[in-house]
Amino acid sequence: MIDAIITSLDKDYLAATPNSDIDVNMLLGKKIQYIDKNDKIWPGIVTAVDEPFVIVRFDDFPTGLGQGQMIQILDAES
Repeated sequence: MIDAIITSLDKDYLAATPNSDIDVNMLLGKKIQYIDKNDKIWPGIVTAVDEPFVIVRFDDFPTGLGQGQMIQILDAES
């Protein structure tokens, strides 16, 4: 699992920067999750890469999400 910092948001997707030195192209298609302050898990997927960012879309876009918050990229190794 790799943590990534949210760098920008749009109405239905976000861009995030991984906290590890990794080829972001290897993250395409990886599942992600965001855990909110109530410990609710919001699943999503890396749908595109725009180096050094990954583009993430959620099944349902989380409420209260903002820049600087962390998401987790699952099944990825640094």
